[in-house]
Amino acid sequence: MFDIGFWELVLVGIVALLVVGPKDLPGLVQSVGRGIGKAKGFLNAMKSDLNYEIDKANELKRLMEKESEIAELHRVLKNNVAQTLEQSALADVSKVEQADGITTGAYPDQRPEKPFVDQPKVE
Repeated sequence: MFDIGFWELVLVGIVALLVVGPKDLPGLVQSVGRGIGKAKGFLNAMKSDLNYEIDKANELKRLMEKESEIAELHRVLKNNVAQTLEQSALADVSKVEQADGITTGAYPDQRPEKPFVDQPKVE
């Protein structure tokens, strides 16, 4: 991380011994060690939280992709159902027209004239 070699550490130790003195040097080393430990703990917690958030973001992305796939399948299914219903309705109309003897189309002006059957009037 900092690329500090052995001789650099020895030099820092000698300077710290001269500046602080042999009496307070163990307390200083202990305080520096605690500070480094707290910094490592903080960095590990941040790394853990960041990984958790990244995992949540990836899961959200996966769910959005699934939702998109489901929406596409819903659209396709809706279109297929509409086409099937339309074809079924056209087939039913065709059967009714054939049963009525109508072969020219579904419009009234294209239908052949049929005589009306006189029905008895009910009084």
